[in-house]
Amino acid sequence: MNATPKVTFALLSLAAALSSAPLSAQDKFADIATARYQLRSTLVEPAPPELPQKFLPVENDPQAAFRPMHTLSTGAELKAELAKLREQYAPYMKDVAPALPVSRASVPLDVFDWRIGTEADAGDFAAVERGEGEWTAVKIPHYGAPLGRAVTYYRKVVDLSPAMFRAGALFICFKGVDYKAEVYVNGTLAGTHTGFFAPFEFNIAKLARPGKNTILVKVSNDYTTTGNSLGGENVRGDKIYAATGPGYDEPVQGWHHCPAGMGIYQTCRIEARNPMHVNDLFVRPLPEENRAEAWVEINNFNETQENVKLVVSVYGQNFEQTILKEMEYIPSSTFIPGVGDLAKPTDNQAVRLKMGHGVNYLRIPLDMTGFRWWNPDTPWLYQLQVTVQDEQGNELDAAKQQFGMRSFTMDTVSVPRGRMYLNGEQIRLRGANTMGYLQQCVIRGDTAQLIDDILLAKLCNMNYLRLTQRPVQPEIYEWFDKLGLLNQTDLPLFGSLRRNLFSEAVKQAEEMERLVRKHPSTIMVSYINERFPNAEGQPQRSFGELAEYERLFTALDQAVLITNPDRVIKAGDGDYDPPSPGLPDSHCYNGWYNGHGLGLGKMHRGYWQSVKPGWLYACGEFGSEGLDPEEVMYKYYPKGWLPVKGDEKSWTANLIPQAQTHRFHYMWYNTQDNLHDWVRASWDHQEWVTKFTTEAFRRDGRMVSFAIHLFIDAFPSGWMKTIMDVDRGPKPAYFAYRNALAPLMTSLRTDRWTFFPGERVNVEAWVCNDRNDAPQDYTLHYQLEKEGRVVWAHSVRADIPRNDSRFQGFIDFEAPKVGKRTAYQLRISLNDAAGNPVHQNVETIEVFPALKKSAAKVCAVGDKAAELAAAAGAVTVPSLSGAQVMLCDDIAAYNKDKEAIDAWVAAGGKLVLLELPAGDYRIGAGDVKVERTTMGEYYFASPEVPHPLMKAFKPMDFKMWYDPAAGYVQPLLGHTVSAPGWTPLLLSGNSSWVEDRGPVMAACELRHGKGLFRISEVKLAGRTVNPVAGYFADILINR
Repeated sequence: MNATPKVTFALLSLAAALSSAPLSAQDKFADIATARYQLRSTLVEPAPPELPQKFLPVENDPQAAFRPMHTLSTGAELKAELAKLREQYAPYMKDVAPALPVSRASVPLDVFDWRIGTEADAGDFAAVERGEGEWTAVKIPHYGAPLGRAVTYYRKVVDLSPAMFRAGALFICFKGVDYKAEVYVNGTLAGTHTGFFAPFEFNIAKLARPGKNTILVKVSNDYTTTGNSLGGENVRGDKIYAATGPGYDEPVQGWHHCPAGMGIYQTCRIEARNPMHVNDLFVRPLPEENRAEAWVEINNFNETQENVKLVVSVYGQNFEQTILKEMEYIPSSTFIPGVGDLAKPTDNQAVRLKMGHGVNYLRIPLDMTGFRWWNPDTPWLYQLQVTVQDEQGNELDAAKQQFGMRSFTMDTVSVPRGRMYLNGEQIRLRGANTMGYLQQCVIRGDTAQLIDDILLAKLCNMNYLRLTQRPVQPEIYEWFDKLGLLNQTDLPLFGSLRRNLFSEAVKQAEEMERLVRKHPSTIMVSYINERFPNAEGQPQRSFGELAEYERLFTALDQAVLITNPDRVIKAGDGDYDPPSPGLPDSHCYNGWYNGHGLGLGKMHRGYWQSVKPGWLYACGEFGSEGLDPEEVMYKYYPKGWLPVKGDEKSWTANLIPQAQTHRFHYMWYNTQDNLHDWVRASWDHQEWVTKFTTEAFRRDGRMVSFAIHLFIDAFPSGWMKTIMDVDRGPKPAYFAYRNALAPLMTSLRTDRWTFFPGERVNVEAWVCNDRNDAPQDYTLHYQLEKEGRVVWAHSVRADIPRNDSRFQGFIDFEAPKVGKRTAYQLRISLNDAAGNPVHQNVETIEVFPALKKSAAKVCAVGDKAAELAAAAGAVTVPSLSGAQVMLCDDIAAYNKDKEAIDAWVAAGGKLVLLELPAGDYRIGAGDVKVERTTMGEYYFASPEVPHPLMKAFKPMDFKMWYDPAAGYVQPLLGHTVSAPGWTPLLLSGNSSWVEDRGPVMAACELRHGKGLFRISEVKLAGRTVNPVAGYFADILINR
C-alpha cells in the first residue's frame, strides 16, 4: 500500500553548528530543533500510502443526517469525569493482602540543618562536623540551588535508643540524593554514592552508638554533561543529568524547565534490622507459562555463612485470591560437574545453599495457575510476601512486593519490525512527556494529587507516559501499577556522553532497571535523548562516533538484561544521528520550531522522517507552547512579569523568563495587544497544532508510539508546552488531544481548505482504530453544512481495520457557487450498530467568489513574474512602454535599468518585486534590507496591518497554502523586508531563540511620485489556486 520509499545517501557531517551564545533551557531546545544534520547511512523516507480511487457517494440522503455530538470541553466537565474515574479505579487501590509482621524499626530523618559549602570547609572539615557556620533548618525531601559545581551539607543529631542496636544491624537509608553523597556518622565516612535516582544504604552499626549521633551528609553537584551556563559560557561537567527534574519553587530559575539542582530530594531514615534480611524482591512474570519467578536477594551481615529457610506467600493485593500460602523454601541446588573435570563425591548431588557474607541471589519458581492478568483497564495486582527464618524457625525478617502478571514484547524479527504487544495483543503507545509534576506530588506528600494526575492522563485517552529523561521516585511507579498507566523510563543521558563516564553510565543503567523492574506499568526503557553527531562539536569531551555508541548500547543492554531478561529497550528517543539500535524514534516540533524534523505540510500529506528500512517508528516528542491562563498568571507570577495597569498594549510574553511565545508567534499567528488575547491566540495555535499533528500520526499505521510534549506543569510557567497548567486547568489542547486519541477515531484530511466555485473539493475520510477488535456493523455518516444547516448528507458501511488505520474513500464534490466568501463544514460521524455516535470530526472549508481577470497591462520580467501574470489573466506587454504594471523577480534586471524604471514609476507606473533574495538594495529612493527567515521558511504571514487594502482579509488567511507543484502544503514565506518609510501590507517577525528584534515586513509598498513600488516576499507564483493568494496578487497588480 505504501509508495516506494525515497532512499537517502549521505555522509556523517554537521551542516549547521549550534550557536556558541549562552542559551536558556528552552532556547537551547529551539536551537537543537532547528539545526540541520546530514544522515550517516542509508535510510528510507516513509512516503504516503497509495490510496485507491475510491469515492464515497455524495447524493443527498436526508436519513443520513446527524447532529454534532457533545464532547468534553470544559474544566467543570473534566472534574465530573475525574470523579467518576476515581470511583471506577478505587477497587484497584486497595490492599487486601494479609498484613506482614513488622520486623524492622526505623527513625525518620525528616529535618536537617543545611548550608552551602564554602572554600574554608575544604581545609577545615572538622568545623563542618562540629556544626560551625550559618545553618538553616530544612525539611526532607529538600531540593534546589545551587546549580553547577557546588557543595552543600546536611547535618543532624539523632538520638538512637539501645533497642535499635539489639536487632544486630543498623542502616542509614536514602531513597535518592542528587547528585554525589558522602555520608558521615560521628565523624567517620559510612559510604558514598553517585547518581540522583537510585536508593542506597550503608551499615552503620559499628559507627553509631546508643544516645546522640551526628549525621553529616555532604552533597556535591556538578555541571551536567549537556552543560550549564556560567558567566555566559556553556560549561560541561560530569553530572549525568539530561534536562528534566522536579524543579523547585523559585520563579526565575527553579520554575523553568527543571534546572539541575541538588539535595536530599527523597526520604531517608535509620533502620534497625537483623543482619540476615531481605535486600530486594522482584517477581519476573511469565504469564504465557502460568508461572513466575521470585528473585529474592538476601543480605547476610554476619561474619559466618548460615543456613536459612524462606516462607513464601502470594496473595491478591487488590482482590481476594490466594495463589500460594506459606510455602517453605529451603535454598538448595545441584553440584554439576564441569566438562573434563575430575570426578568428585559431590557430583550431581543436591547441596544446601548457605547465605554468605554480603548479598545472596535466589530464584524461586511460583506456580501462578488461575492468575488474573494485569492490564490498563483492570490492573489486578498480586503481592509477594517473603519471611526469612533461621533453622529453628525464628523469624529474622519479612518483606513484600506488589507485582502484576503481564507480558510486554517488541517484535524485532518480523518485517516491518517494531510492533509492540501487551499480553500478546498488539498495542500502540499514545501518551505524553512529563517534567516534574509527578515528582513534586511525592515531594509534597500529596498522594491524592498524584492519583488524580495519573487519572487525568487516562481521561485524555493516553495509555502511557514517558518519564522524560530520568527515573522517578518509586511511589510514582507504584501508583502507575495500581491505576493501570504504562510508562517508559529514560536513563538521564542527553545529546552525548562524556568518555570518562562510560562505566558510571553502565552502573546507572543497572540501577535504573533495578528500580523499575518490579513494576508491571514500566514496559520500556530508553538510554539517551536526542543523540547528536560528533558530540555536538566537542569530540574532545564526549563520544562522537556511532561505533562508540554502539559499544555503549551493548554494555547498557547487558546491564539491563542481566537485571531483567524481559525488558524491552528503545536505545534512543529522538535520534539526530540515526540509526540507533531498535525502534527508530524521531522528535518533531514542526508546529513550533518551524521546519523541525520535516515540513508541516509534508507530514500532513503522510510522509515521515527518514528511518531504517524495514522498521516501524515512533515520535517521542512533539508540541507547541500555550501560555498560562490569566488567573494562574495573576495568582502566582511576580509583579514584574505582568502587564502594567493601563498599559496592556506594551505587554509581551518576553517578560516571562524563558517563554518562547512572543519570539516564535510571528511564524504562526498574529501579534496581540493585550494579555487576554495573547493567551487565547497561543491556546488557539496549540490546540490547532495538537489536532493537526496527532491526527497525522493516527492516520499513519507505521507510527506505533508517540508522546506530546508536555502534559502538566510542575510550577507556573515551567514550560508552557504543557496542555494542562500547574493548577490542573486544561488548556484547549488537552481536549483536542483527547479527541484525537479516541481509540476508535474518524479523521478528515485535505491539503486545501479554500476553493473557488466549480473546483473539486477532495477530502480523504479515514478510520483509525487502536483497538484489537474490528466492528463490522458500524456506519460512516458524513454531511456538508452551511451556517448550521445540512446541505447534503450520506452514509456508508464503515471499513474498520484491527489495530490500524484505513482510508475509507474520497469525499469529492464541487465547490458551490457563492456570491461572497462562504464557510462550510464537512462533518463525519462513526456510528455504532445502534446508530449512536462513537466519534466525530469536522473540517471547515471556505469558498470564495471567482476572481475577474486582470485588466492591467503587465510587463513580466522573470519566470515567477510571468507565471503570476498568466495566472492573473493579465495582458502582458514586452516592455514598460504601454505597461501599467511591472512584475519582476529578477533584481538584477531592475538594477540594470534602475533610473528608467524609477522614472516610469514616478510617472504613475507600479513595480511589484517578487521574492527578492537576501541582500541590501536601493529601491527607488529607499533602502531595503531583505533577510532570510530564521528557523526555516514560514507557513504564515500576518495581514493585520492598518492598510485599507488588507481589511478584507481574515487574521489567519495567509497560512498553510497548498502548493500544486509539491502536492501538499508548503511554506509561503522565505524572506522578510526591513525598509524605513515603507508601508506594510503583510507582517512577520525577525527573531530567533536568542533574541527578538520585533516585526518586519513580508510585503510592503512605497509611494514614489504618482506610482508605487511594492515588494512581496510571500510566494505567489504557482500558489494562486489558494484564493487568498489570488486575491492578494490581484491587489498587488490591480489596486
